[in-house]
Amino acid sequence: MGPRIGILLAVALAGCSAGMANRSRTSGELHDCQADDFATGHAVFFGLSNLGPGTVMRRQGGGKGVCPEYLVERVTAHPRSTVVHLGVDWNCALGDSLARTFNANRAVGMLPVDPRLNAQLARASRVGVTADSVRWDDLLTAPYQTAVDRLNDGGLKADLLGGRYWVVSRALAATGIKITVGFDQSIGAGVKAALGDGPKNLQEGKVAARVNLAWKGTTELVITALSEVYIAGQFKKLGASSSSPTSEIVSAVGSSWQTLQRTGG
Repeated sequence: MGPRIGILLAVALAGCSAGMANRSRTSGELHDCQADDFATGHAVFFGLSNLGPGTVMRRQGGGKGVCPEYLVERVTAHPRSTVVHLGVDWNCALGDSLARTFNANRAVGMLPVDPRLNAQLARASRVGVTADSVRWDDLLTAPYQTAVDRLNDGGLKADLLGGRYWVVSRALAATGIKITVGFDQSIGAGVKAALGDGPKNLQEGKVAARVNLAWKGTTELVITALSEVYIAGQFKKLGASSSSPTSEIVSAVGSSWQTLQRTGG
């Protein structure tokens, strides 16, 4: 069977108090890598992010989307490796696949920056993406639930075990990812003025990424992730009230909340 990352369903990265109405777009099946262990389920597109397995997500009311409420470090006092299984890297040609994914979802935000700036980035005339490797990291449910059981925060513990929060159960990690973005000169000048260049610690709410920004004039921007990032993920709930992971993931990207928000509110 040929390799697939599945269908990456787009979600908008924006402030929770100003939810966006972007519809999901699919990138189609991604075939370029010769490895045969790409996930075949649905996944939510994150852009460049730190939303790895174990991140606690809160669903917003009124169809406004879902926010990262707590990073995994909030749940466990132990190293992340105790609750996350790192997958196997695929060192293969992923350029066309990743480029299709980012192009399909560029309108919902590639970077953890103000949504208005992501909207400017989305006006790019072309987007190319490469990565040294990618892999799926999985949440180790039993150790994670043990960490939840030991939480001193009784409210958070009850909400997690009662299925009132979603948890990132699987996330697609990328190392050495590089995004080349081309602009018409009139658009690129404004983006350059807003983003700047050189090494940056970008953050919008709880979503963060370390990048280097290199410009060629005002018509081409090369974004290089300076550390490993998570670019997509799957959700599920903990507790006896949750259904199977597959149905949870499909529900999580349903039409009523296709927006991933960066900040609470």
